[in-house]
Amino acid sequence: MRDPVPFLDTNAMPWAKPGPPGIYSKLLSRDPETGERTALNRLLPEEGMNPPGAAHYHHTTEELLIVKGRMSFDSQVWLTPQSYCFHPPETVHGFKSAVPEESWFLSRVGQELDFNFVDEPKQLSPYYVSEHPPARSVAYHADPLGEPWEQLDKATRFVLSLHPETGEGSVLLETEAGWSSGKNGERLDRFEEMYVLEGSLDCSDGQNYSQGCYSFEPPGSTRRALTCAESATIYFTVGPPTQ
Repeated sequence: MRDPVPFLDTNAMPWAKPGPPGIYSKLLSRDPETGERTALNRLLPEEGMNPPGAAHYHHTTEELLIVKGRMSFDSQVWLTPQSYCFHPPETVHGFKSAVPEESWFLSRVGQELDFNFVDEPKQLSPYYVSEHPPARSVAYHADPLGEPWEQLDKATRFVLSLHPETGEGSVLLETEAGWSSGKNGERLDRFEEMYVLEGSLDCSDGQNYSQGCYSFEPPGSTRRALTCAESATIYFTVGPPTQ
C-alpha cells in the first residue's frame, strides 16, 4: 500500500533524471510492492527526448493529465493543458507519438510500466489486444472545457474516466468562492488523490494547497475537509473500495 502524502509542494521538489535524455520526473507517491505510482513528468525535445517510435501497449493502466505544453499519441489528437487520456491494460496506442515542445504531465500507472511493441497495428486508433474489453474503457478528452460539465453547489465537475462498477476514476473540479467539500473526519474506504492545477484550497488542518500541490490519502485515512476562499481547479482521483 502507498504511504499517505498529506501535503506535497511539487514546486519545491527537484527534477530527477531517470536516464534517457530530455526526460525528467518528480515521484509523488508509489506502492513499493506493486509499483503503482503517480509522478509529474517533464519532456524536453530540445535535449534529445524522443517518444516511443511505434505502436505499443502496457500490461497495466496508464493515465495522463497534461499540465503544460503539447503532445500526441497519433499526431492527430493533440493533448494540451487539462487534456486527459486513460489507457486500460493492453490498449494499443502510440501510433505516431509526438512532443513538439516542452511538456509536463501527471502520470498514473497501476504497476511498473512495460512496453510491448506492435509492428503492424490493425488500426491507427486505440484498440485492445485482450480477449475481453475492459469495464473501464479507453478515454480521451482533448478539450474538457469544450464538453458539458455537471453543476454542483458552488462548483462544476467533469468526469474524465470512471469504472462503472467500482466508482474508481478521475474528475476535474472547478470550485467557486465559498465551496466546501464537507465530511470532515469521515473514514475513507478507498484512496483519494488530489493535484491543484489552478488557484488554492484551505484544509481543515490549516494547510493551504496552492497550484502544484499534491496529496494522497490511502484507505483508512481520516478525511480532512477542504474549503475555497476564491476559486480553484483540481484534479481528483479515487480508487476502488476496499470493503
